[in-house]
Amino acid sequence: MEKALIIGLGFIATNLAKHLVDRGFDVYITYRSVRGSKALMMKDLLELNVKPYKLDPGNYDDTVKLINNIKPNYVFNTVGILNGSWTELWNAHVEVPRNIARAILNVDRSIKLVHISASAATGRIGRFISEESVHCDFSYVSPRTDYERSKCDGERTIKELGNEGLNYVIVRPALVYGYYNDHNEFLSLYKLVRIGLIPQISGLVNAIYVGYLVKELERLAVSEEYRNTFLYATECSMYSLGEFARLMAEYLNINGIRIPLPPGIVSLFLPSGARSLLKYVNVQYDCGSTRRVLGDVEPAIGVGVREMVDWLRRVYG
Repeated sequence: MEKALIIGLGFIATNLAKHLVDRGFDVYITYRSVRGSKALMMKDLLELNVKPYKLDPGNYDDTVKLINNIKPNYVFNTVGILNGSWTELWNAHVEVPRNIARAILNVDRSIKLVHISASAATGRIGRFISEESVHCDFSYVSPRTDYERSKCDGERTIKELGNEGLNYVIVRPALVYGYYNDHNEFLSLYKLVRIGLIPQISGLVNAIYVGYLVKELERLAVSEEYRNTFLYATECSMYSLGEFARLMAEYLNINGIRIPLPPGIVSLFLPSGARSLLKYVNVQYDCGSTRRVLGDVEPAIGVGVREMVDWLRRVYG
């Protein structure tokens, strides 16, 4: 039985762990705390015999010890934050993946690292964005916010360690939706819909259903074809921001007040990290890589929004 070690407990990590269990993997997951909604995530994983380990992945020695103890075939790094100081963002997006990658090189170079970055790592570089011909080449990429720069620097760190023998794939997901997602952008929307305010937000976004994303992550891990490379992960369909609110209201059976809103007004209701991502409204990402890995997939927004509502009701009522 192949072993998978998932670094970090959260939305994507929990879905990934459940998927890998279904696929017959022996799954291990790390956590720092299990407060709030993460306690429910952990409860679900323990019922599936996922093996938890408390770990600060910023601690190199502890990371080496854990990887040496488990000896996984694959390590998935899901650690990331949207808000925080430059130091906090740097630690999460650069120091953590560097520690994980160096630990793999220390223990066993046959272990493959799948690092989850973000579509925003390159900054906004046009209305249609595809993978750059030279990874993180400054003549092409243009990260400007602290979040973007830290994500891009994290990718560069892994690329450099690839030159030392690291086997890796970097995945840049677009907006991810589905069960276990209580990130601020969707939680804020849910709270507005629950009180009868249904924002009809203008603009389109690329997104990917978490069920598709975890399937793609598994296939990238086990495939020999994908080695020391990077790619975007997104559905080919673009979705109206207002559609997320409309579907939430429909599933909750709420006939509220529909309020047409431009993204600029919506930003007033969001935390700074989520607010900064609104500049990617009407920016399209190339879905070719996802199509090559998964084939054609159907738009899943209806299923994904229902799952988010079910999760948010479970956590927040």
